[in-house]
This record gives sequence, structure tokens and C-alpha cells, in this order.
Amino acid sequence: MAVLDDIKTLKGIQDTSKDNIISLYIRKATALISNYLNVDSTVDIQATYPDAVVEYVIECINKQGNEGMKQFTQGSRGGTYGNELSDTVLALLPAPYATMLGVGREPNVNDNTGWDIY
Repeated sequence: MAVLDDIKTLKGIQDTSKDNIISLYIRKATALISNYLNVDSTVDIQATYPDAVVEYVIECINKQGNEGMKQFTQGSRGGTYGNELSDTVLALLPAPYATMLGVGREPNVNDNTGWDIY
């Protein structure tokens, strides 16, 4: 699994002790990205948008233990945690599409546009 391997490489994890928690975060990332893009389960999110999945999981791992926290302050630094996809993850994804009047678009990784009209 390339996404799992990429995450483990970025976090310096060399054994399988964290694979279960990482897999849960990958599953959550896949669901959130599918919902954001408004695509069905036939789209392989991990294969089509691996960088967005990796980024989301890394963000989750980095804030592990602070899941309920909405914002934080450390000296003069501060930040806000959200429950949605971050701007960094959204920047790695195309704009979501809507199906209107029976016309829709589906991701296609085999052409330059990334989308097929059906």
C-alpha cells in the first residue's frame, strides 16, 4: 500500500506498530475526500489523490491527543484545529463537482484533464 508506506516514511516509522491507527486515518481521509468531491465509491481516492490522503493523515497524526481542541496558544504562537479538510489538503484536490440534470463528471486519470463527461 503506497499511501501507508509514504506516511510511515514521512513519520520515520519503521515497524508495523502504528499500521492500524494509520489505516483508520486513511479510511477517514478517503471518506472525507469522497464526500468533498461528491464522488461515489467506484473512485479509488487513495490511487487518484494519494498526496491529499497522505497530507490529511499526517495532520491527524500530528494533532493526535488534541482531537477535541479547537484552538491553541503557545507563547506568541497560536492556531486553530478544524474537523474538516484543511486548506493544505484542499489545495491538493480538484474543485468538487455537482451532477445537474443528469449530466455528471467522473474522475479519469487517463487523460490530461482528469475528468470524463458522461
